Amino acid sequence: MVYPYVNLYLTELEFSGTLIGTLAAAGALLTLVLTPLLNRIADRLMIHRRLLMMYLGGFALSSLIFASTQNHLLVIFAFLLFKVTVSPSMMLGAQLTLSELIRKGKVIFGQMRSFSALGFAVASALAGQVFALGGYSLTFTVGALLSLISIQLSTIFPAKPKEKVKPESGPKQPRNRGIYVLAASQFFVAMCTSNAFAFLFIHLSQNLGVSIADVGVWAALLALVEFPFYYLTDALLPRVRLRITYIFGIAGVALTTLGIGLVPNLPMLALLLVFRGVAWPAYQLSSYRLMNAISHPRNVATNQAIVHVTMPGIALLLTGSLYGWVYDHLGAGAFYALCALAAALAVCIVSAGFRLFGTRQQGANT
Repeated sequence: MVYPYVNLYLTELEFSGTLIGTLAAAGALLTLVLTPLLNRIADRLMIHRRLLMMYLGGFALSSLIFASTQNHLLVIFAFLLFKVTVSPSMMLGAQLTLSELIRKGKVIFGQMRSFSALGFAVASALAGQVFALGGYSLTFTVGALLSLISIQLSTIFPAKPKEKVKPESGPKQPRNRGIYVLAASQFFVAMCTSNAFAFLFIHLSQNLGVSIADVGVWAALLALVEFPFYYLTDALLPRVRLRITYIFGIAGVALTTLGIGLVPNLPMLALLLVFRGVAWPAYQLSSYRLMNAISHPRNVATNQAIVHVTMPGIALLLTGSLYGWVYDHLGAGAFYALCALAAALAVCIVSAGFRLFGTRQQGANT
């Protein structure tokens, strides 16, 4: 409901692309500091559900601030709060889901993730109607209410795991080298996706003629095409090595990102998003499952945070302002080509480190 309209709201308040990129970098810095600390505390105290609820509450607060003011300082505060809660909550929710499914012996992570895409599609489609009724204020208010409802729904997760992981005796085991390869690749993938998404709906509005009220429809399409592929990926992943799926997904992300800056009209963009609907689930599901497979159970939440929050945060911190400047001064074509180049570098890193991936589980398919 909220995501497609945040950066559009900033442009409505006359924030430049360079400033939006700088704010994204500042949010990344805060995320880098807070997320590993909070996840480490959650790992030690086994309070992952409480942390998820805190993230959702922070997101609700940021949405309410967006809804109630145009004061630039308050909007900047809300934007930073938005940045430090959205990605960490998505990562933690996904890991809690994956852990719970593993405990219950269910291999349906893709199916569960498909409903997240479906929820995004439904909310985005409704957001256009909500925006037409009440503009940014009503859209952000509804988003805050949905976040508060999500806090109640998060009680489906256990307050604490039924069995705590006991510290291992003997010498400490070395960290799997595949984690470093995965982290390095995620740095460049995030350099691509985080910057590309930050300007996607601005690009649709400014360069492809999409009205602000119709942005939600395109956001819905973006997620809706992912739904069947998320749902079907559970049957595919056991037949293909996770690292192969991961490489395929990143390569697809690179190609579709490049295409976004090149397509001249909306029908071609729609076709491009269908291909992205195959690549994005392959990338996302394989990255979570690959990290889960090569991590020790006691550190899996921390390792997931490193890969899905810390590395993207560093990428945004170092490149957010630069990419915003490129969008402002060189245009969407050069901007999305630069994003795609970063993802292509990630493919090279994973391919070079292909044989470094091992698993903690004998016979795991990585």
